[in-house]
Amino acid sequence: MKPDSMQHICETRILVGFLGEKQQASWWGSSFLSSSSKAFLGPIYPNSIGVAQYSGVCQAASIIHDEHIGIGKHYHLYRLPDAIERALFQCIQAHKVINSMSDFLKSRDTAVERLKELGEDTVKESDGPVTVGQYADNKLDALIQISRSHYISAFESDYKTFPYMRCI
Repeated sequence: MKPDSMQHICETRILVGFLGEKQQASWWGSSFLSSSSKAFLGPIYPNSIGVAQYSGVCQAASIIHDEHIGIGKHYHLYRLPDAIERALFQCIQAHKVINSMSDFLKSRDTAVERLKELGEDTVKESDGPVTVGQYADNKLDALIQISRSHYISAFESDYKTFPYMRCI
């Protein structure tokens, strides 16, 4: 996978994670990306607050996605193959993606606008779990793009969606 792809997936995870937190849409009860979380995480993770925020919000979002989709023969934005997960974590550590995104994490509107900048397609409203296709490494960018579009639609129209990819 291209480094830009990893960066875009990381950004999408952070933006959807932020939008799903309790201060915004309240899909999950965490506040890892709120401005006050740095004060809480700073003493524990002084050199890696951004990584801690990313890990926390991804875990919170993954739990809720798994509850709605199930665990097994499915992948979703927060549960991808191990090799991809390792590459994403390396991307977060190396590029400090979360720090560069602080302007987009100020409000719901700025986060949705950034999601749209990463790419948006028109999708039918799909409340709850929705399949975006069959997982394949060479199709991951396109599948994430479709997922991103579902999230944008859900956050703009105030419903919950959980896009997932089928595995073989």
